[in-house]
Amino acid sequence: MPEYMLTLWKSGKCPYLLPARFWEEEGGLRVQFDAEGLLHVPSYAAACPDGIGEGFFLLLEALASACLAFSSLQQWLADPAYIALDARFLFFDREKGQSLLTFSDCPDGRPFLTRFADLCRGLGSGGALIGERLEEAGKSIRMEERRTAQFLLKWLRQARR
Repeated sequence: MPEYMLTLWKSGKCPYLLPARFWEEEGGLRVQFDAEGLLHVPSYAAACPDGIGEGFFLLLEALASACLAFSSLQQWLADPAYIALDARFLFFDREKGQSLLTFSDCPDGRPFLTRFADLCRGLGSGGALIGERLEEAGKSIRMEERRTAQFLLKWLRQARR
């Protein structure tokens, strides 16, 4: 990742990045996430039963928030190719209703929706369902970050009725 993005992450000032500690070690930079008190979304998704219910609602909320975090990180001048969309590193702060993302060492130049659908598929059967619906919607309209978040939040409102 570009040095300025690493500096941003190390500063701890960006509310959309997962808090972490960094240190140099032989072989490169090491990162340890500080995820205490945060919900690890993949673990949560794996423990949730399939179908509509509070677990699925929280998954929709966390994913919508991840879309908005992805968009907001770009306002902090983060290069979107280096913003990780990896289910293994998706955390959600339930108190703030905010997903937290990380940066990646390797750029991923694929379109947002393709990357985000892959993230969803990494979140069990509920996530796979969400990814499929997003890809289907993406066939008729351009699903960038904010539109994807709107789609997910609309689905959440409809499901809660």
